[in-house]
Amino acid sequence: MLSFAPFISIEIAVLVLAAMVIILAGLVVYLAIKLSRLTRGASGTSLEAIIAELHTGQQLHQKHIHALQETTAGHHARLSHTIRGVSTIRFDPFQNAGQQSFATALLNESGNGVVISGIHARDGVRVYAKEVQNFVSERELSESETEAILAARTKL
Repeated sequence: MLSFAPFISIEIAVLVLAAMVIILAGLVVYLAIKLSRLTRGASGTSLEAIIAELHTGQQLHQKHIHALQETTAGHHARLSHTIRGVSTIRFDPFQNAGQQSFATALLNESGNGVVISGIHARDGVRVYAKEVQNFVSERELSESETEAILAARTKL
């Protein structure tokens, strides 16, 4: 038979072990209550139901994100073809009309569009339109038209 007499008496050891068993039993009951509350949820639903609901919501959000990405790509493709670079240069070709003439460039991101010029003279107004491809025109451009194209290009 073992003897703990020199160190501790058997009665004290039993009391310490009994106290530890009571404390551990209390902790087990406390954790069981916490686990029950966790799996039951605040609204009385189970943790599995909550996880399934979150998973369904996440899948729905993924579908919305994909749809938004497709819509954004479509908008970007269409915007690259819209007129975004606009510039007007006023000038006086005859030095007597007070800058009533103009050159206006209307370009998209690729440099495609038109440059429109209006020449104001005493006998009337003449309007010219020249197609622009990649920021250049097949037609000869005046200095004001070239300046309008360059100014529109810097706004892109």
